[in-house]
Amino acid sequence: MENFVLLGVLLIISIIVGAFMGMFAFAEVKQLRREVRNLSARLDEVSELGEATGQNRSAAGDNDVFPTAAQSPPESDTLELDLDLGQPPSATPQKPRSQRWRRQAEKRSPAGPTAGGRFFANLQKNWMVWLGGACVALSGVFLARYGIEQGMLGPKVRVVLGLVTALALYIAAEVLRRKTGGTHPTFAALAAGGAITAFAAVLSAVHLYHFIEPGVAFGALALVALVTMWLARLHGPVLAAIGMLGAYSVPILVSSDSGNVLGAMVYALIISASVLLLLRHVYRSWLWLGLLAGALLWWLVSLVGHQADGWRGPYLAVVAYLILAVIPRDWLLRLRIPDTSQQGALVLPSLLLLVAAQCISILREGFLSSAIWAWSPLAIVTLLAARQTPRLAPVPWVLFLGQVAAWFANQVGGEPLRLSPMAPELHSPFLTYLLVNTLLFSGFAVFNYFAVGSGESKARAVTAAWWASLAVMAPLLSLLLGYALAGDFLPQYLWCLYAAIFGAIFMLLGSRGVGKHWSRGMVVWLFIAAHFAYSLAVCLWLQQASLTLALALQAISLAWVIRRFDMPALGWLLKAVLLVVVVRLTLNPWLLSYENVAHWSLWTYGGATLCAWIAARLLAASQPVDSVPASLARWAEAAALHLLVLTLWAECRYWLYNGNALAAEFSFAEAVIDMWLFTCLGLVYYRKSLLSGSFGRWYDGYARVLMLAGLGCYILILLATALSEPSVWREIGERPLANMLIPAFAGPVLLAALASRYYLPSVRRFAGLLAALAAFVWISLEVRHLWQGNIRLDTPASTGELYTYSAVWLAVAVIAILVASWRGWRSAYQGGMALLALVIVKLFLVDMSGLEGLLRVASFMGMGLALLGIAYLHQKLGVKPQDSA
Repeated sequence: MENFVLLGVLLIISIIVGAFMGMFAFAEVKQLRREVRNLSARLDEVSELGEATGQNRSAAGDNDVFPTAAQSPPESDTLELDLDLGQPPSATPQKPRSQRWRRQAEKRSPAGPTAGGRFFANLQKNWMVWLGGACVALSGVFLARYGIEQGMLGPKVRVVLGLVTALALYIAAEVLRRKTGGTHPTFAALAAGGAITAFAAVLSAVHLYHFIEPGVAFGALALVALVTMWLARLHGPVLAAIGMLGAYSVPILVSSDSGNVLGAMVYALIISASVLLLLRHVYRSWLWLGLLAGALLWWLVSLVGHQADGWRGPYLAVVAYLILAVIPRDWLLRLRIPDTSQQGALVLPSLLLLVAAQCISILREGFLSSAIWAWSPLAIVTLLAARQTPRLAPVPWVLFLGQVAAWFANQVGGEPLRLSPMAPELHSPFLTYLLVNTLLFSGFAVFNYFAVGSGESKARAVTAAWWASLAVMAPLLSLLLGYALAGDFLPQYLWCLYAAIFGAIFMLLGSRGVGKHWSRGMVVWLFIAAHFAYSLAVCLWLQQASLTLALALQAISLAWVIRRFDMPALGWLLKAVLLVVVVRLTLNPWLLSYENVAHWSLWTYGGATLCAWIAARLLAASQPVDSVPASLARWAEAAALHLLVLTLWAECRYWLYNGNALAAEFSFAEAVIDMWLFTCLGLVYYRKSLLSGSFGRWYDGYARVLMLAGLGCYILILLATALSEPSVWREIGERPLANMLIPAFAGPVLLAALASRYYLPSVRRFAGLLAALAAFVWISLEVRHLWQGNIRLDTPASTGELYTYSAVWLAVAVIAILVASWRGWRSAYQGGMALLALVIVKLFLVDMSGLEGLLRVASFMGMGLALLGIAYLHQKLGVKPQDSA
């Protein structure tokens, strides 16, 4: 039985070898045909050149025609052709270290085909070759798998046969290349099949049969990768692509389900190093992307289990180091990566992907005792790489912030979501990790800051600002993280004290840096860090209202720093502080609840208003109108005006609701007060918008919001009155005239009249109409209150009350018509006529509907005489109502 099995194996090998020989013969015949066509074309050119030479000799005598130097292919084209074929140029000078990141050959002419066009052209031309090479490779892998499943031959024989087959494929590809004198995709496919077969044989020896130590196996794999790289230099990028894809996928194809994820990750690092060595000579962008995808694939596989916990960070760090160091031979990461090179363009997104992978790994693993050794290597690599390359300076910042976010997210959970501290036994090691991590980032940032220097160029200044910000903000963010996740390790006052000490040190250094002429970026970030540390200290120590006032005090200190040290770059921080205070106080009724102690509304709202006003005065003093501090002064002034509105509103509620300014109530009195407050301040802001230049649109927008709020309050008052809500007529009381009717209903008449004269021209007509309607409502409610003692609309009216309405409305209509005729106010005239028509309809339908006899005669007589008198006075004045100027 074993003889038949051996015979079957030999038959399969013979078929494969015969197929290879047929492919070799086909490739050789194809090459010979190409050479014959080239020679025929060359002979045709020579014959045509001879005819042209004879003609020129007959015309120009003894002048000979020789090919000029311009007719020969340029040296750069020859170099590019050699690289495209995978053959190294015969005499390529060694490039200096500063240029090792640049491509070894220039791109083709812009008139040539695009990268996508070349890819599809190559696919159309060589698809059969690529498919054949893939089949050869898979046949070797599946042959090994079949031998495993069927138990044919011994383990050592299977491995040896795989290695012999791989070696035969390697040798066949090289022999054909030397024999034909050139490379061909077919030869590259054969060599790639040999590489994958060798990978499969070595992996089966270590994972399936365990007769090769892991160290020996990985050494053999590294040797196979080096051979593949050397052959790719000779056969071109096709071999590189097939070899790389096969190398990364072999562990999956011949997996023994051993779960040795760490071994697979080390293997992936070896393959990645081999691909990078290959990229030195045969550079393609898709090879780089394939390398990154393969390395991250095995990182992603490691997330399934816990075997790689503690090793994912070093793995990602090694990948990052290889990407940065192998191609330029920059083993100490001291070279600057050029922005113009294709490799340089891919380094930044590659590092960002690795940074994201590390943050995801932190989420997956949580905190382990080996956190220092697990997550520090990638930080060291990125900090070293960014030292000489300004474009990479944001990468350490992204890594630091990503790690902070990951640690926070790792402790968020529950229903509803909330942040839970770590277990007490983890507090000490976690704080130790934070300390080491802070020293690492801050220390390297300071070192890199001094390495960059304080040059005058904009790029150098931006890079220095990146390092300065990381150096001063890393300790504060780590302090915040430590308090949030391990706050019980120390008393609360110590956390606040540490934050305050950091703030004092940074403020002192910033003031000293101005005198010592330190770089502006460092000084700015020292002041920013000082104020952030102060904010952190007060947030940890204070709560609720006191915290808001403490935050608002920073507006004064920031304004002083901006003016004293000429630091307009801190303007955004001042705006952020004011915005936080304004938003916090505006949304207080919906977000927070305070205890009714010590009249907090006055010193919180009023104190914040005073802080914003002082900041505005500091910035506006002795400054040009068009300067940055003057613009910041207008910003602070706008915040102060908004806070003034909130202060007045809060104080009104404080006195209305017995000290509870945030009570969940809305009374009739509050609606009246808010109507006056919002409308008056809206008019003030509109007038200020006309004098504030470019900042006027903010005042105008805020004025519109306030005017709408005042109108809304009035509408609520009318609705409550129409529904006869008890709170309305009870707060008005029974006292005639001197009651809430005047501010609640006569007030809107005055406010609307002011708006019709001093507000937006587009709404003045509407405001005048609103004033007339408000006056009509007020007069009617006054009549109701005089007859009933209240303004309840759910009680019937007496006959005398109805006649009083008619008499008063008639008097108002007559006055409006006469005054409008005299002054030429067409709108008032029309309103008076409308009111007169209403009175007439009311008299006919309501007042005189139940009268009989002499009362009916007297009523109609009085009505007629009144109309005749109005007509006579109108004609006597003889003025036609016109629109007022």
